[in-house]
Amino acid sequence: MKKNISILFVGILILSGMNAIAGFDDELHQMMSEQVSFSKLTILQKDEYVQLSFGDSDSSLIRENKPLMPMVCKTYSFPFGTIIDEVTVSYQETYQQILTSKIIPSPKTSYISTEIPIKQDDRYTDYSILDVYPEHKHEYTLGSGFYRGEHVIILNVILYPVQYYPNSDTISYTPQVTIDVTYTLPKSNVFALDEYDLLVLSPSEFSDELQPLIDYKNNDGIGTILKTLDEIPDVGNDQPESIKYFIKGAIEQWGVDYVLLVGGWVEDSNGEPDSAYAKFPIRKAYIPSGNYESWFPSDLYYADIYDEHGNFSTWDDDGDGKYAEMTSLSNDIPAMDLYPDVAIGRIPCVTETEVTEIVEKIIQYEQHNKMTNKIVQVGGDTFPGDPELINEGEYANEQVMNNLGDYESIRLWASKSDGAKTLSKGNIANGFNNNVDFVDFSGHGSYASWATHAPNDESTWLPAKALFSPYTGWLYIDYDLFFVNNKEKHPVVVFNACSCSKFSESYQCVSWTSIRGETGGIASFGASGIGYGSYGTSETERVWGWMEVNIFKGIYNDKILGDVWSNCQAEYTNNFINEDADISDYKTVVEMTLFGDPTLAIEDGKEPRSHSMVQTSLIDILEHFIQTYELTELIDNFFTLINL
Repeated sequence: MKKNISILFVGILILSGMNAIAGFDDELHQMMSEQVSFSKLTILQKDEYVQLSFGDSDSSLIRENKPLMPMVCKTYSFPFGTIIDEVTVSYQETYQQILTSKIIPSPKTSYISTEIPIKQDDRYTDYSILDVYPEHKHEYTLGSGFYRGEHVIILNVILYPVQYYPNSDTISYTPQVTIDVTYTLPKSNVFALDEYDLLVLSPSEFSDELQPLIDYKNNDGIGTILKTLDEIPDVGNDQPESIKYFIKGAIEQWGVDYVLLVGGWVEDSNGEPDSAYAKFPIRKAYIPSGNYESWFPSDLYYADIYDEHGNFSTWDDDGDGKYAEMTSLSNDIPAMDLYPDVAIGRIPCVTETEVTEIVEKIIQYEQHNKMTNKIVQVGGDTFPGDPELINEGEYANEQVMNNLGDYESIRLWASKSDGAKTLSKGNIANGFNNNVDFVDFSGHGSYASWATHAPNDESTWLPAKALFSPYTGWLYIDYDLFFVNNKEKHPVVVFNACSCSKFSESYQCVSWTSIRGETGGIASFGASGIGYGSYGTSETERVWGWMEVNIFKGIYNDKILGDVWSNCQAEYTNNFINEDADISDYKTVVEMTLFGDPTLAIEDGKEPRSHSMVQTSLIDILEHFIQTYELTELIDNFFTLINL
């Protein structure tokens, strides 16, 4: 795939002169040309540094210990099987300018874990070892993937209009370039068949419980087929590879675009599958986070079927049995394009009862959901003491709202600013119960809980413990769900935090616990391993802050959860992944996990909910009383006092 240095937001800086021209040598051999113009270069003094940008865009080349540089990424897609013969970029005249200060360094990332200390944002500013940065004026990447509803070849042309010479504090910049691409179209369409839309894979013990979902999907016009693990031929090096080959065949022979994996997978202390919880195998991705984590489960493995040439992607280029390995001695990453070729979701159930409950919840949602245009947002100060004194979680919550139109935000913030309510366990539970479409958590996490910091106070974690949950943080296992009683309205839950979807650690991981059973959410997005965030206003420019904002943007615009997952993966890969990418970028895309039905549409149900279906219970009445008279904080304080 990789022939580049770096990428960021797709096409944001391309402001004019953007007409693509296609020329034809013959039926299969073609060419296209596009002229790209950039607006006026802006040089802004920011403290002791200068920051460069074009117009009002904030697209940048971000590499730790390097200058923060403006850049442009142009993304093109072609029919699957297309061969890109040549990519050339020609430049207009180049201008030079001397700067008054060094260019501001790229922001660093840090773990967003409740269990690992925060790294300080000690930005590196010694650029003397750099002769010119970036070294090249352009690069490009290739990959194949299921992008915007089509199986395509993806070409990214990355432009660096500005180059920096640190030893003389001089820049050179080009206001206009021309991109020429010659390519050869495939002779036939590999994906011509369209028999099924959704493939459900499951252990045979869940077949009966899944059948109502299969029947419902087929009756609803979504062609769905169920296959059990014992029906999958043993053709790979191990069971996960055999499953991946089976998915490849389903794409090519049936036209499958979505895959649902049913079953969790937990290992015991000896690294062996726990017989009670090991239902559907995982692929371990060996991208480390220091000494804190050597591997994590990645469902992207089952979705990234093809490499940039359309060949089967093993994820084990050196054949040592460790997949997606990225160490000083071994690196499988250059042979992986990381684009999903199918949209995938997992329901990590371990019992028949859990399968029945989630199936009934999905069918009920598709039939009777009513969008309310309300979202609960939970955030605080993710990195206390950052130079900008920004509450990163709250800032990310605000950026999410920029993509949600006329949505009402119920804010549960550590700062209690802008009319926000207290960030307490009771208020989070009430948020779920408040008929909301989404719940947005932005902070720190582990497999067992989510939490954040009070403003500029690294020693204080929120939400504080209360009587009904003796643990600090939300959802330690499932204690806090006792007060969640939203049986008729189920939100999509997004966790910007470490390891909330690490189901290999516990079958009760936070992302799954928040949606399993009759209450809680309908689906969740989160990290299956250690996640990363950035300081201050850089929080949403990359890693999990970027994911948080773009997941909600995708849900609002695309509606279908599997499309949201695959498009976010593809766009993050477009924007950030290449040979020079940081481990934090690789981990972000490889660990991003969807728990839920990938064909689920986040919209009004097909049938209005009848009055007879709404049941009022004593706890509903009590909850309404508490919310009406704003007693939640008083009750939480009372519980805290009792604990003391």
